[in-house]
Amino acid sequence: MTTEVPRALSGRLSFLLGRLYMRALDLEARELDTLGVSVKQHAVLALLAEEGPMTQQHLGRRLGIDRTTVVTVVDGLEQANLVERRRSPADRRAYLLTLTPDGVRAGEQGHGLVSGAEDELLGALDEDERRTLTDLLGRAVRSQSSGDADADAPPRPGSER
Repeated sequence: MTTEVPRALSGRLSFLLGRLYMRALDLEARELDTLGVSVKQHAVLALLAEEGPMTQQHLGRRLGIDRTTVVTVVDGLEQANLVERRRSPADRRAYLLTLTPDGVRAGEQGHGLVSGAEDELLGALDEDERRTLTDLLGRAVRSQSSGDADADAPPRPGSER
């Protein structure tokens, strides 16, 4: 992928964010591949480490991914012995996703690898600029309505993405 930004698109936020997003995914995937986990799998490990056991449905809502994708991602983590499904003590019909000791280690190692990928991605920015960028993007994301839980859904008629 070329790093040249066409002048006609140099002020288009969607173009710039899209380009940066694709590069971030490539860098993170390359790093996380050394652990045998995908970017989405690492997101699950990070969320479970931070927030504790949760159902697949709750996980999907928290990450903004559809239930089919959640099943595929969690199945892969379970097969790798990084996550296990345990019956919920509050609802015997539900299963909680829980990190295994290997999952905790993989999540911690992945955090360092993702940080390295982010350093490479944002190498042109100093530490204060990186923090400002992250804060601004986080604020913009938090300000969006929670009605966009299924990012894979087609746009609603009359709306553009």
